Amino acid sequence: MISRSSGLSLYRQVADAIRQQIIDGELPPGSLLPSEKYLAEEHDVGRDTIRDAMAYLRGEGLIESKRGYRSRVRAVVPRERIWLHSGEVVSARMPTPAERKEHGMHEGVPVLVVGDKAYPADRFEFGRE
Repeated sequence: MISRSSGLSLYRQVADAIRQQIIDGELPPGSLLPSEKYLAEEHDVGRDTIRDAMAYLRGEGLIESKRGYRSRVRAVVPRERIWLHSGEVVSARMPTPAERKEHGMHEGVPVLVVGDKAYPADRFEFGRE
């Protein structure tokens, strides 16, 4: 329920509500989100608030959008495991535009860096031998 007196911005409240629907499985991976118009009416907010909520969820990597199409819940991609050797350290950062293009990454997905190699965080995980 959206509260105008909660102290939390309206777009964050809407994003939280949609995120919870994704977590609860009401909006499974690959499913289309309702239209901006429908969401605005459902949450009793303006369409700009819905756009801000969608941008926030895109930044978290939960949804993907394409101009002229409805937003979609991102599909869960199986992760490839990479074993780290003794002394190797993993750090995380946001990708450069070139890295995003090279790996076909969506907005909001960080890269995991080992040495001088960057791995999309939504496709790789690391373990120790």
